[in-house]
Amino acid sequence: MSKYIKQNIAKFVAWIIVLILGIVMLPNISGLVADKGQTKIPDSAKSQVAKTIQKDWGHKISNTRQVVVVFNNGDQALTTKQKERINQTIDQLKDDKTKYDIKGVTAPNDSDATKKQLISKDKSTQLVQLDVGKRDTVRKMNQKLIKEVKTSGVKTYITGSDILNDDFSVAIQEGLKKTEVIAIIFILIVLILVFRSPIVPLISLGTVGLSFIVALSAVMNLAKYTGFTISNFTQVFMVVVMFGIGTDYNILLYNQFKNDLIEGMDKEEATKHSIKVAGKTILYSGSTVLLGFLTLALAKFSIYRSATGVGIGVAILLLALLTVNPFFMSLLGNKVFWPSHNSKESNHSKLWSWLSGHSAKNPLIALGIIVILAIPMLLTYNNKLNYDTVVELPSDYSAKQGFKTVQKHFSKGTAEPTTIYIKSDQKLDNESDLRVIDNLTNQIKGIDGIKTVVSVTQPGGDKIDQLYVNDQLKTLTSQTSKAQAGLKELQKGLTGGDFDASQLEDIGAKATLIGKELKSIQATSGEQLMTALQQKMTAAGQPLSQQQMAILTGAASQEMASVSSMQTRLQAIATYTQAIGNDAQSLGNELKGQQQKMASAGSSVGKLNDGLSESNDYLKELQDSSASNTLFVPKSVLESDTFKDSENVYLSSDKKAAKITVVLDSDPLTSKSIKKVESLETMVNNSVKGTSLKNASVSIGGQTSETSDTSSIAKQDFLRSAVIMLIGITVALMFVTRSILQPFYIIASLLLAYVGGLGITRFISSTFLGENLLGWNVPFFTFVMLVALGVDYSIFLMMKYREFGNEAPGDRIVKSAGIIGTVVISAAIILGGTFAALMPAGVLTLTQVAIGVISGLVILVFLIPAMNSSLIRLTYPRKD
Repeated sequence: MSKYIKQNIAKFVAWIIVLILGIVMLPNISGLVADKGQTKIPDSAKSQVAKTIQKDWGHKISNTRQVVVVFNNGDQALTTKQKERINQTIDQLKDDKTKYDIKGVTAPNDSDATKKQLISKDKSTQLVQLDVGKRDTVRKMNQKLIKEVKTSGVKTYITGSDILNDDFSVAIQEGLKKTEVIAIIFILIVLILVFRSPIVPLISLGTVGLSFIVALSAVMNLAKYTGFTISNFTQVFMVVVMFGIGTDYNILLYNQFKNDLIEGMDKEEATKHSIKVAGKTILYSGSTVLLGFLTLALAKFSIYRSATGVGIGVAILLLALLTVNPFFMSLLGNKVFWPSHNSKESNHSKLWSWLSGHSAKNPLIALGIIVILAIPMLLTYNNKLNYDTVVELPSDYSAKQGFKTVQKHFSKGTAEPTTIYIKSDQKLDNESDLRVIDNLTNQIKGIDGIKTVVSVTQPGGDKIDQLYVNDQLKTLTSQTSKAQAGLKELQKGLTGGDFDASQLEDIGAKATLIGKELKSIQATSGEQLMTALQQKMTAAGQPLSQQQMAILTGAASQEMASVSSMQTRLQAIATYTQAIGNDAQSLGNELKGQQQKMASAGSSVGKLNDGLSESNDYLKELQDSSASNTLFVPKSVLESDTFKDSENVYLSSDKKAAKITVVLDSDPLTSKSIKKVESLETMVNNSVKGTSLKNASVSIGGQTSETSDTSSIAKQDFLRSAVIMLIGITVALMFVTRSILQPFYIIASLLLAYVGGLGITRFISSTFLGENLLGWNVPFFTFVMLVALGVDYSIFLMMKYREFGNEAPGDRIVKSAGIIGTVVISAAIILGGTFAALMPAGVLTLTQVAIGVISGLVILVFLIPAMNSSLIRLTYPRKD
């Protein structure tokens, strides 16, 4: 056994050891991808700022996942019995909050506001909103909740953005299993047909498989321990790229080895020569592919940067191909091609020979045809993309069914509402800041495409009339009108009386006179009475006799004695009557003065009433004006329990952040909704200027906002990453081709294939898949795969072109195309077939990428010989 063979055996044993270590050290891929493989947006993006605010919200719901439980009875209203069962499920959820790490439950029957928001208009569907902690993984949380909320006789779903994203990862992982099996079977069949032997196909698949397992373990461990960027797509693209180009390179290598054996070389010599000749092409091609993927490490967007893992896979693949294959080649020799014979077969490609020959002969015509065919592709190119991850999922996923049910029976935006966060350095639970928040709420309501808006001042989605100035003015003007009526009555009493004080004075004078008369009566004696009587009788001519006088005087004396007590009482009456008279006169005088004052007061009350009437008229006008449609929260309301409940939901625990929840009437993941949210952010920022919240920061959270940030960052970083990648590949091509112009020819052909591939993909997707738009990451992955892998075929051609250095450039390119054409076409078929294995995965993005790459490869098969031959003929008319 030669030293060379011993070295190859040692290398092979080393690879086996590395393979075993790779398998042993391979982490849990699905868990790792779920934890570290989600699309990451820079922390400075508005949606991420919003997430930070939500994480520190307080009220026991900080850093939680938003989950929606959907109870549905098809298109029929829920029955009383079904509602009872749903309520039992909700009560059980509330009782088991600790068990499932549930921080908050919002149910339909919690309040009138929740009834309006969480029960569909057709009464067929009810929603329950959960704030769930992050104790468990999304997948584990989802599995637990699905069992818990299952309700007899009712369709029940668990959905939410986190669950949908996790389901997307699951769909890719499940699809990857199908892809791996299909790709291996396809490659095995093609290699058997190419080499007419089962040995080479098994060696090829074994070598590529070994390198894939080692590379996958390396990438996943880097992600686990160093923070290396991965995504849902890292593993799946490692599979198709490594198995695709690995098989291509093996075809190139074993074809060279077979020819060398036929030329008479022994197995050791043929192995060395094959590694020197074909290995050089493989190394050049692979290095260019490697460089293309490694440049993506400079990308800022995580999902783009995750493609760097494919670059690591390519590097390990190249090392394995050039060290493991020699072990089998040098050890088995001609036996690797058993049972085929060592007959040298013609590998001449008639198609490439014809395309190259006619293009070199008529370069301008060939280029003209290429331009004519390219114009429609360029003119029909558009960058409208679909950001809806839900459409990616197979229809049998429960979270997707729940999401679609919510969209059907509620507004399409109900399942994924948008939340506006306003963060200030001061507390917001004051009348001034609440008024600004309420004004924003009303402004947002007036925007087309908005279904519902709720905030701290409008927790039910509608204005609370009692908190607005116009309603408060209505109450005030009503009370003022009543006051006016009372003032009119008072004025009438003060100024309309006809009281005469002189009558009171006359009464007083007469009462005084009566008193005097009574006193006079009381002072008259019996003797005086008899004397007066005698005088009267004498004047009448009938004087009384002495005897008569004596008798009358005695009788009078007796009578006066009986009247004595009455006189005493008359004295008291006289005294009192005279006092009354004096007081009546005094009172009469005072009433004259008071009557004058009351008349003056009545006049003042009239003036007050007139002024109050004018004020009330102004208040009524103000009440009817738009100026009064303004919030004013009295202190008593601010301190009420009802308003505190609203604050607990829509203000953070420190009262320095507020949120306004907006439900769109369109699908939250469409371009229409994305534009709506972007304009909403601009409007809110402009509206807070010049208010008490002018220094507050505004950020928008929710799936639509996150998608908007994803769209913006993806577009920017796609262009940046593409330029970096093209520059890296162009520089590498200059070294490989030893030319300045030829790399630009190659890059031009790759770009045309990319644009054409996307156009064909869009047509097939809309015609046969029912999806008019491409997934948002389809252009990037199609570009990367076509450019990084398609460059191989041009390198194959140009490396063969360099072998015929003594001939004229036109002849060299035609001859090279005829020889290498078969290899390129076989390689394109294998690579295309490998990508075709992505389609059964059932994930729309993978299907569209597969169609794009396959279409681009077909275009390259025809474009490379035609375009390169015509341009070389024009730029290199003579021998080098």
